[in-house]
This record gives sequence, C-alpha cells and structure tokens, in this order.
Amino acid sequence: MGHNTSKSGYDKLVKRLNKFPLGAPPSESLYQILNVMFSEEEARLVSLLPIKPFTAIVAAKAWKKSVEESIVILNELASRAILIDVEVDGNATYALPPPMAGFFEFSLMRVGGKLDQKVLSELFHQYINVEDEFVKELFTMPTALGRTFVHEEPIDDKSLYVMDYERATEVIKTASHIGVGTCYCRHKKEHVGEACDAPMEICMTFNNTAASLIKHGYAKRITEQECLDLLKVAKEHNLVQFGENVQNNVAFICNCCSCCCEALVGARRTGFSQTIKSNFIAAVTDELCVGCGKCVEVCPMGALYMVSAFDVKKNKKMAVLSPEICIGCGVCVNVCKPNAIEMNAREERVLTPVDITHRVVLEAIEKGKLQNLIYDNQAHFNHRALAAILGVILRLPPVKQIMASEQMKSKYLVKMIEKRNEKN
Repeated sequence: MGHNTSKSGYDKLVKRLNKFPLGAPPSESLYQILNVMFSEEEARLVSLLPIKPFTAIVAAKAWKKSVEESIVILNELASRAILIDVEVDGNATYALPPPMAGFFEFSLMRVGGKLDQKVLSELFHQYINVEDEFVKELFTMPTALGRTFVHEEPIDDKSLYVMDYERATEVIKTASHIGVGTCYCRHKKEHVGEACDAPMEICMTFNNTAASLIKHGYAKRITEQECLDLLKVAKEHNLVQFGENVQNNVAFICNCCSCCCEALVGARRTGFSQTIKSNFIAAVTDELCVGCGKCVEVCPMGALYMVSAFDVKKNKKMAVLSPEICIGCGVCVNVCKPNAIEMNAREERVLTPVDITHRVVLEAIEKGKLQNLIYDNQAHFNHRALAAILGVILRLPPVKQIMASEQMKSKYLVKMIEKRNEKN
C-alpha cells in the first residue's frame, strides 16, 4: 500500500498516535489525512512529544532545539488546533489530543483556515464512515470516550434523582470557559453533499479545551446564558446531547443529529449503542400510545418501532422499544404529545470516570497500553502525573488492578496495591 513508502515522519507520527488508548489504525486514508494536516517535518516533531501535557522546555529537549525555536513551532501547531495550549501555574502547557475527540474534529470546527477542508472532509468520510477498523476500535472500548446526556425536562418532571454530572445544564453552569464552534460532523457532511438542516454553529466546548480553541479562533466565546439558550435550540431540533465521558471538567458536548453524527452513526453501524448510553431508559405506556409514529421518526438509534396492536374498537399501531438499543437520550419524550413515553432510571448504573486521568488509565488498561502512560518520555517524567496515575490504579476494582499489574510487570506497583488493599 502507498503508506508503506511514506516518509519516515508520518510513519513515526502514526506510531505515536497509537500510544493513545484510542489510536488511529494505519490505512492509506490515514496517511493522506496526516499529509494534509502536517508537513513531514511537523509529523516527525509531533511524534517525539509525550502523551501527557508538557512544556516548551520538554519539547525543546525532545527536539534538540532551543526553547525559543520550540515555542514558535508549538504555537504554530496550536494555532491550527493540532495542539491544545493552556496556562498551568503561570506556564504555557501543551498537549496533543487524540484524533477523536481531538484534532480531527478541531480541523473542521470553523469555516476556512489554512487547511483544505473539502479534501479533509472526503478523507475523514472514507477513514471513519467507509472503513471499519477505526470505528470498531472506538465502539468496542469498555470505557467509552463519550456518553449520552439525557434531556433533563422529562426526568425532572418525574422527580428522578439525577447526578449533577449527568446534566448538560450543570456542565454549562460550572465551566470556567465556554465556547461554541461549527459542528464537525455536519460540516464534514456538507463538503460531501450529505448535510442535514440541523443548526451548524452549536458544538459546545468547555474549560481548558474551550480556552485554547477560543484563543485560536476555532470556537467563539459565549456566556453561560447564551449556551443554555443554544441547548434549548438543540432540543427544539430533537438533537442528542453527547459529551465527554467524565464527571469533572467536561471538555465538550455535541448536539447530534442521527444522520451526520459520527458517534450515533458509528454506534448504529457497529451495534454497540450501549457503550454510550445514559443512566436512563425510555418506557412506552401501551394504553396511552396513539400510534402516531413521531417517536420512531426522531429516535437516533432506531430503538423504537411500530407494531400492529389489536384494540376492541379498532386495529391500531403502537410504539415498541428495543431496550438493548436505547441510549437514554430522551428525544422521544419531547415529541410524544399523549405522554405515552417516559424516562426511567436503569436498573444498573453506568460507570462514568471521575476525570480525564481516571478515564485514560481505564482505557489504557483495557487496551493493554498502560505502560505507554507510565513510561512515556521518562527523561522528563512529571511526578505529579505519576502520582495521579497510580492513585487511579489503587482505587480500581481488584480485577482492573490485576490487569494493571500484569501490564506493568512491576513489583513496586504490586506492593502498593497489596498495601492499599490491606488497609481497606
């Protein structure tokens, strides 16, 4: 294949991307995407960057360049949303996000820019929507990258208990920075002639990710109230709120249509809808259903369907739910005028990682890549980062701890786990 003869910088970048728990399976399409987004020299330099956040000093040592020269390169990459740059303790700190959710999406979160977005859109469509490997890897991870946020109104009406992190409104109200950008999915579909008429400027980003994207023009800074108003617009269009799978410091919430959204289309295509479900599930009251079929039309997963139901007065249609497909978004409730559908709490709650460190450690263990986090760029290892990773491992269930120990082959880690368990 063509990528076998690619220049070494791109080969090294592909290997670097695959140190993430969610990597980027090599294919001709991937190499073409990277060729559009990176020069060969940029690809080589980015391949040398650590997985964890780093400073210009760390990059300079890895690149064998001056700090001043490195800052220029880092800022150029950040200006194209390939890197995320934030200020930590008064110092500029950079991070290379994974392809998704990350620099793939960011490249289309504004119109225009330095990249050929039409060519990129066609390549993304081929790599993500036509080829299988990337999507299958994305949706077969036990700890998912993203999760569904239930529409809150039908839950509040039933007075069901909802954790703050399950509420999109709470994510908005507690965010340090809020930005809105162009929807990557619909923008991509627009370039391939398949976009729907759902709102385009409605992709929400928060906290440090929002700060970086706002700084470089990939998102527009908006107020809390403006974001809450956008959430109402999304619900009026029967869009699904799909966001980062963490409890604290959520980076993004997308407002997704069933026809364009990578997450919803991918989940339907692979049959792994339950990996992105919320803690709630729809329920149909047969006696109230009038058979209008509106719920079937808006269900993003095809979890609702119509059947013939015999009635003493007449034959009629009735909505039926496939619970193994329902992701618990609540969109169906919005369109059910006779109030025949309600949202109930699932019998078994879904685990939502506490923060990004918790999620990435879980994903790394599940993918057999924990060593990449621990031994990532050891010459510049941050002890605070190591403590955070080990802290997560020590709080994991015994089975996950064993998996971590086996991957690390570390007597030190085994002893730490044993001591922690003895205390408990």
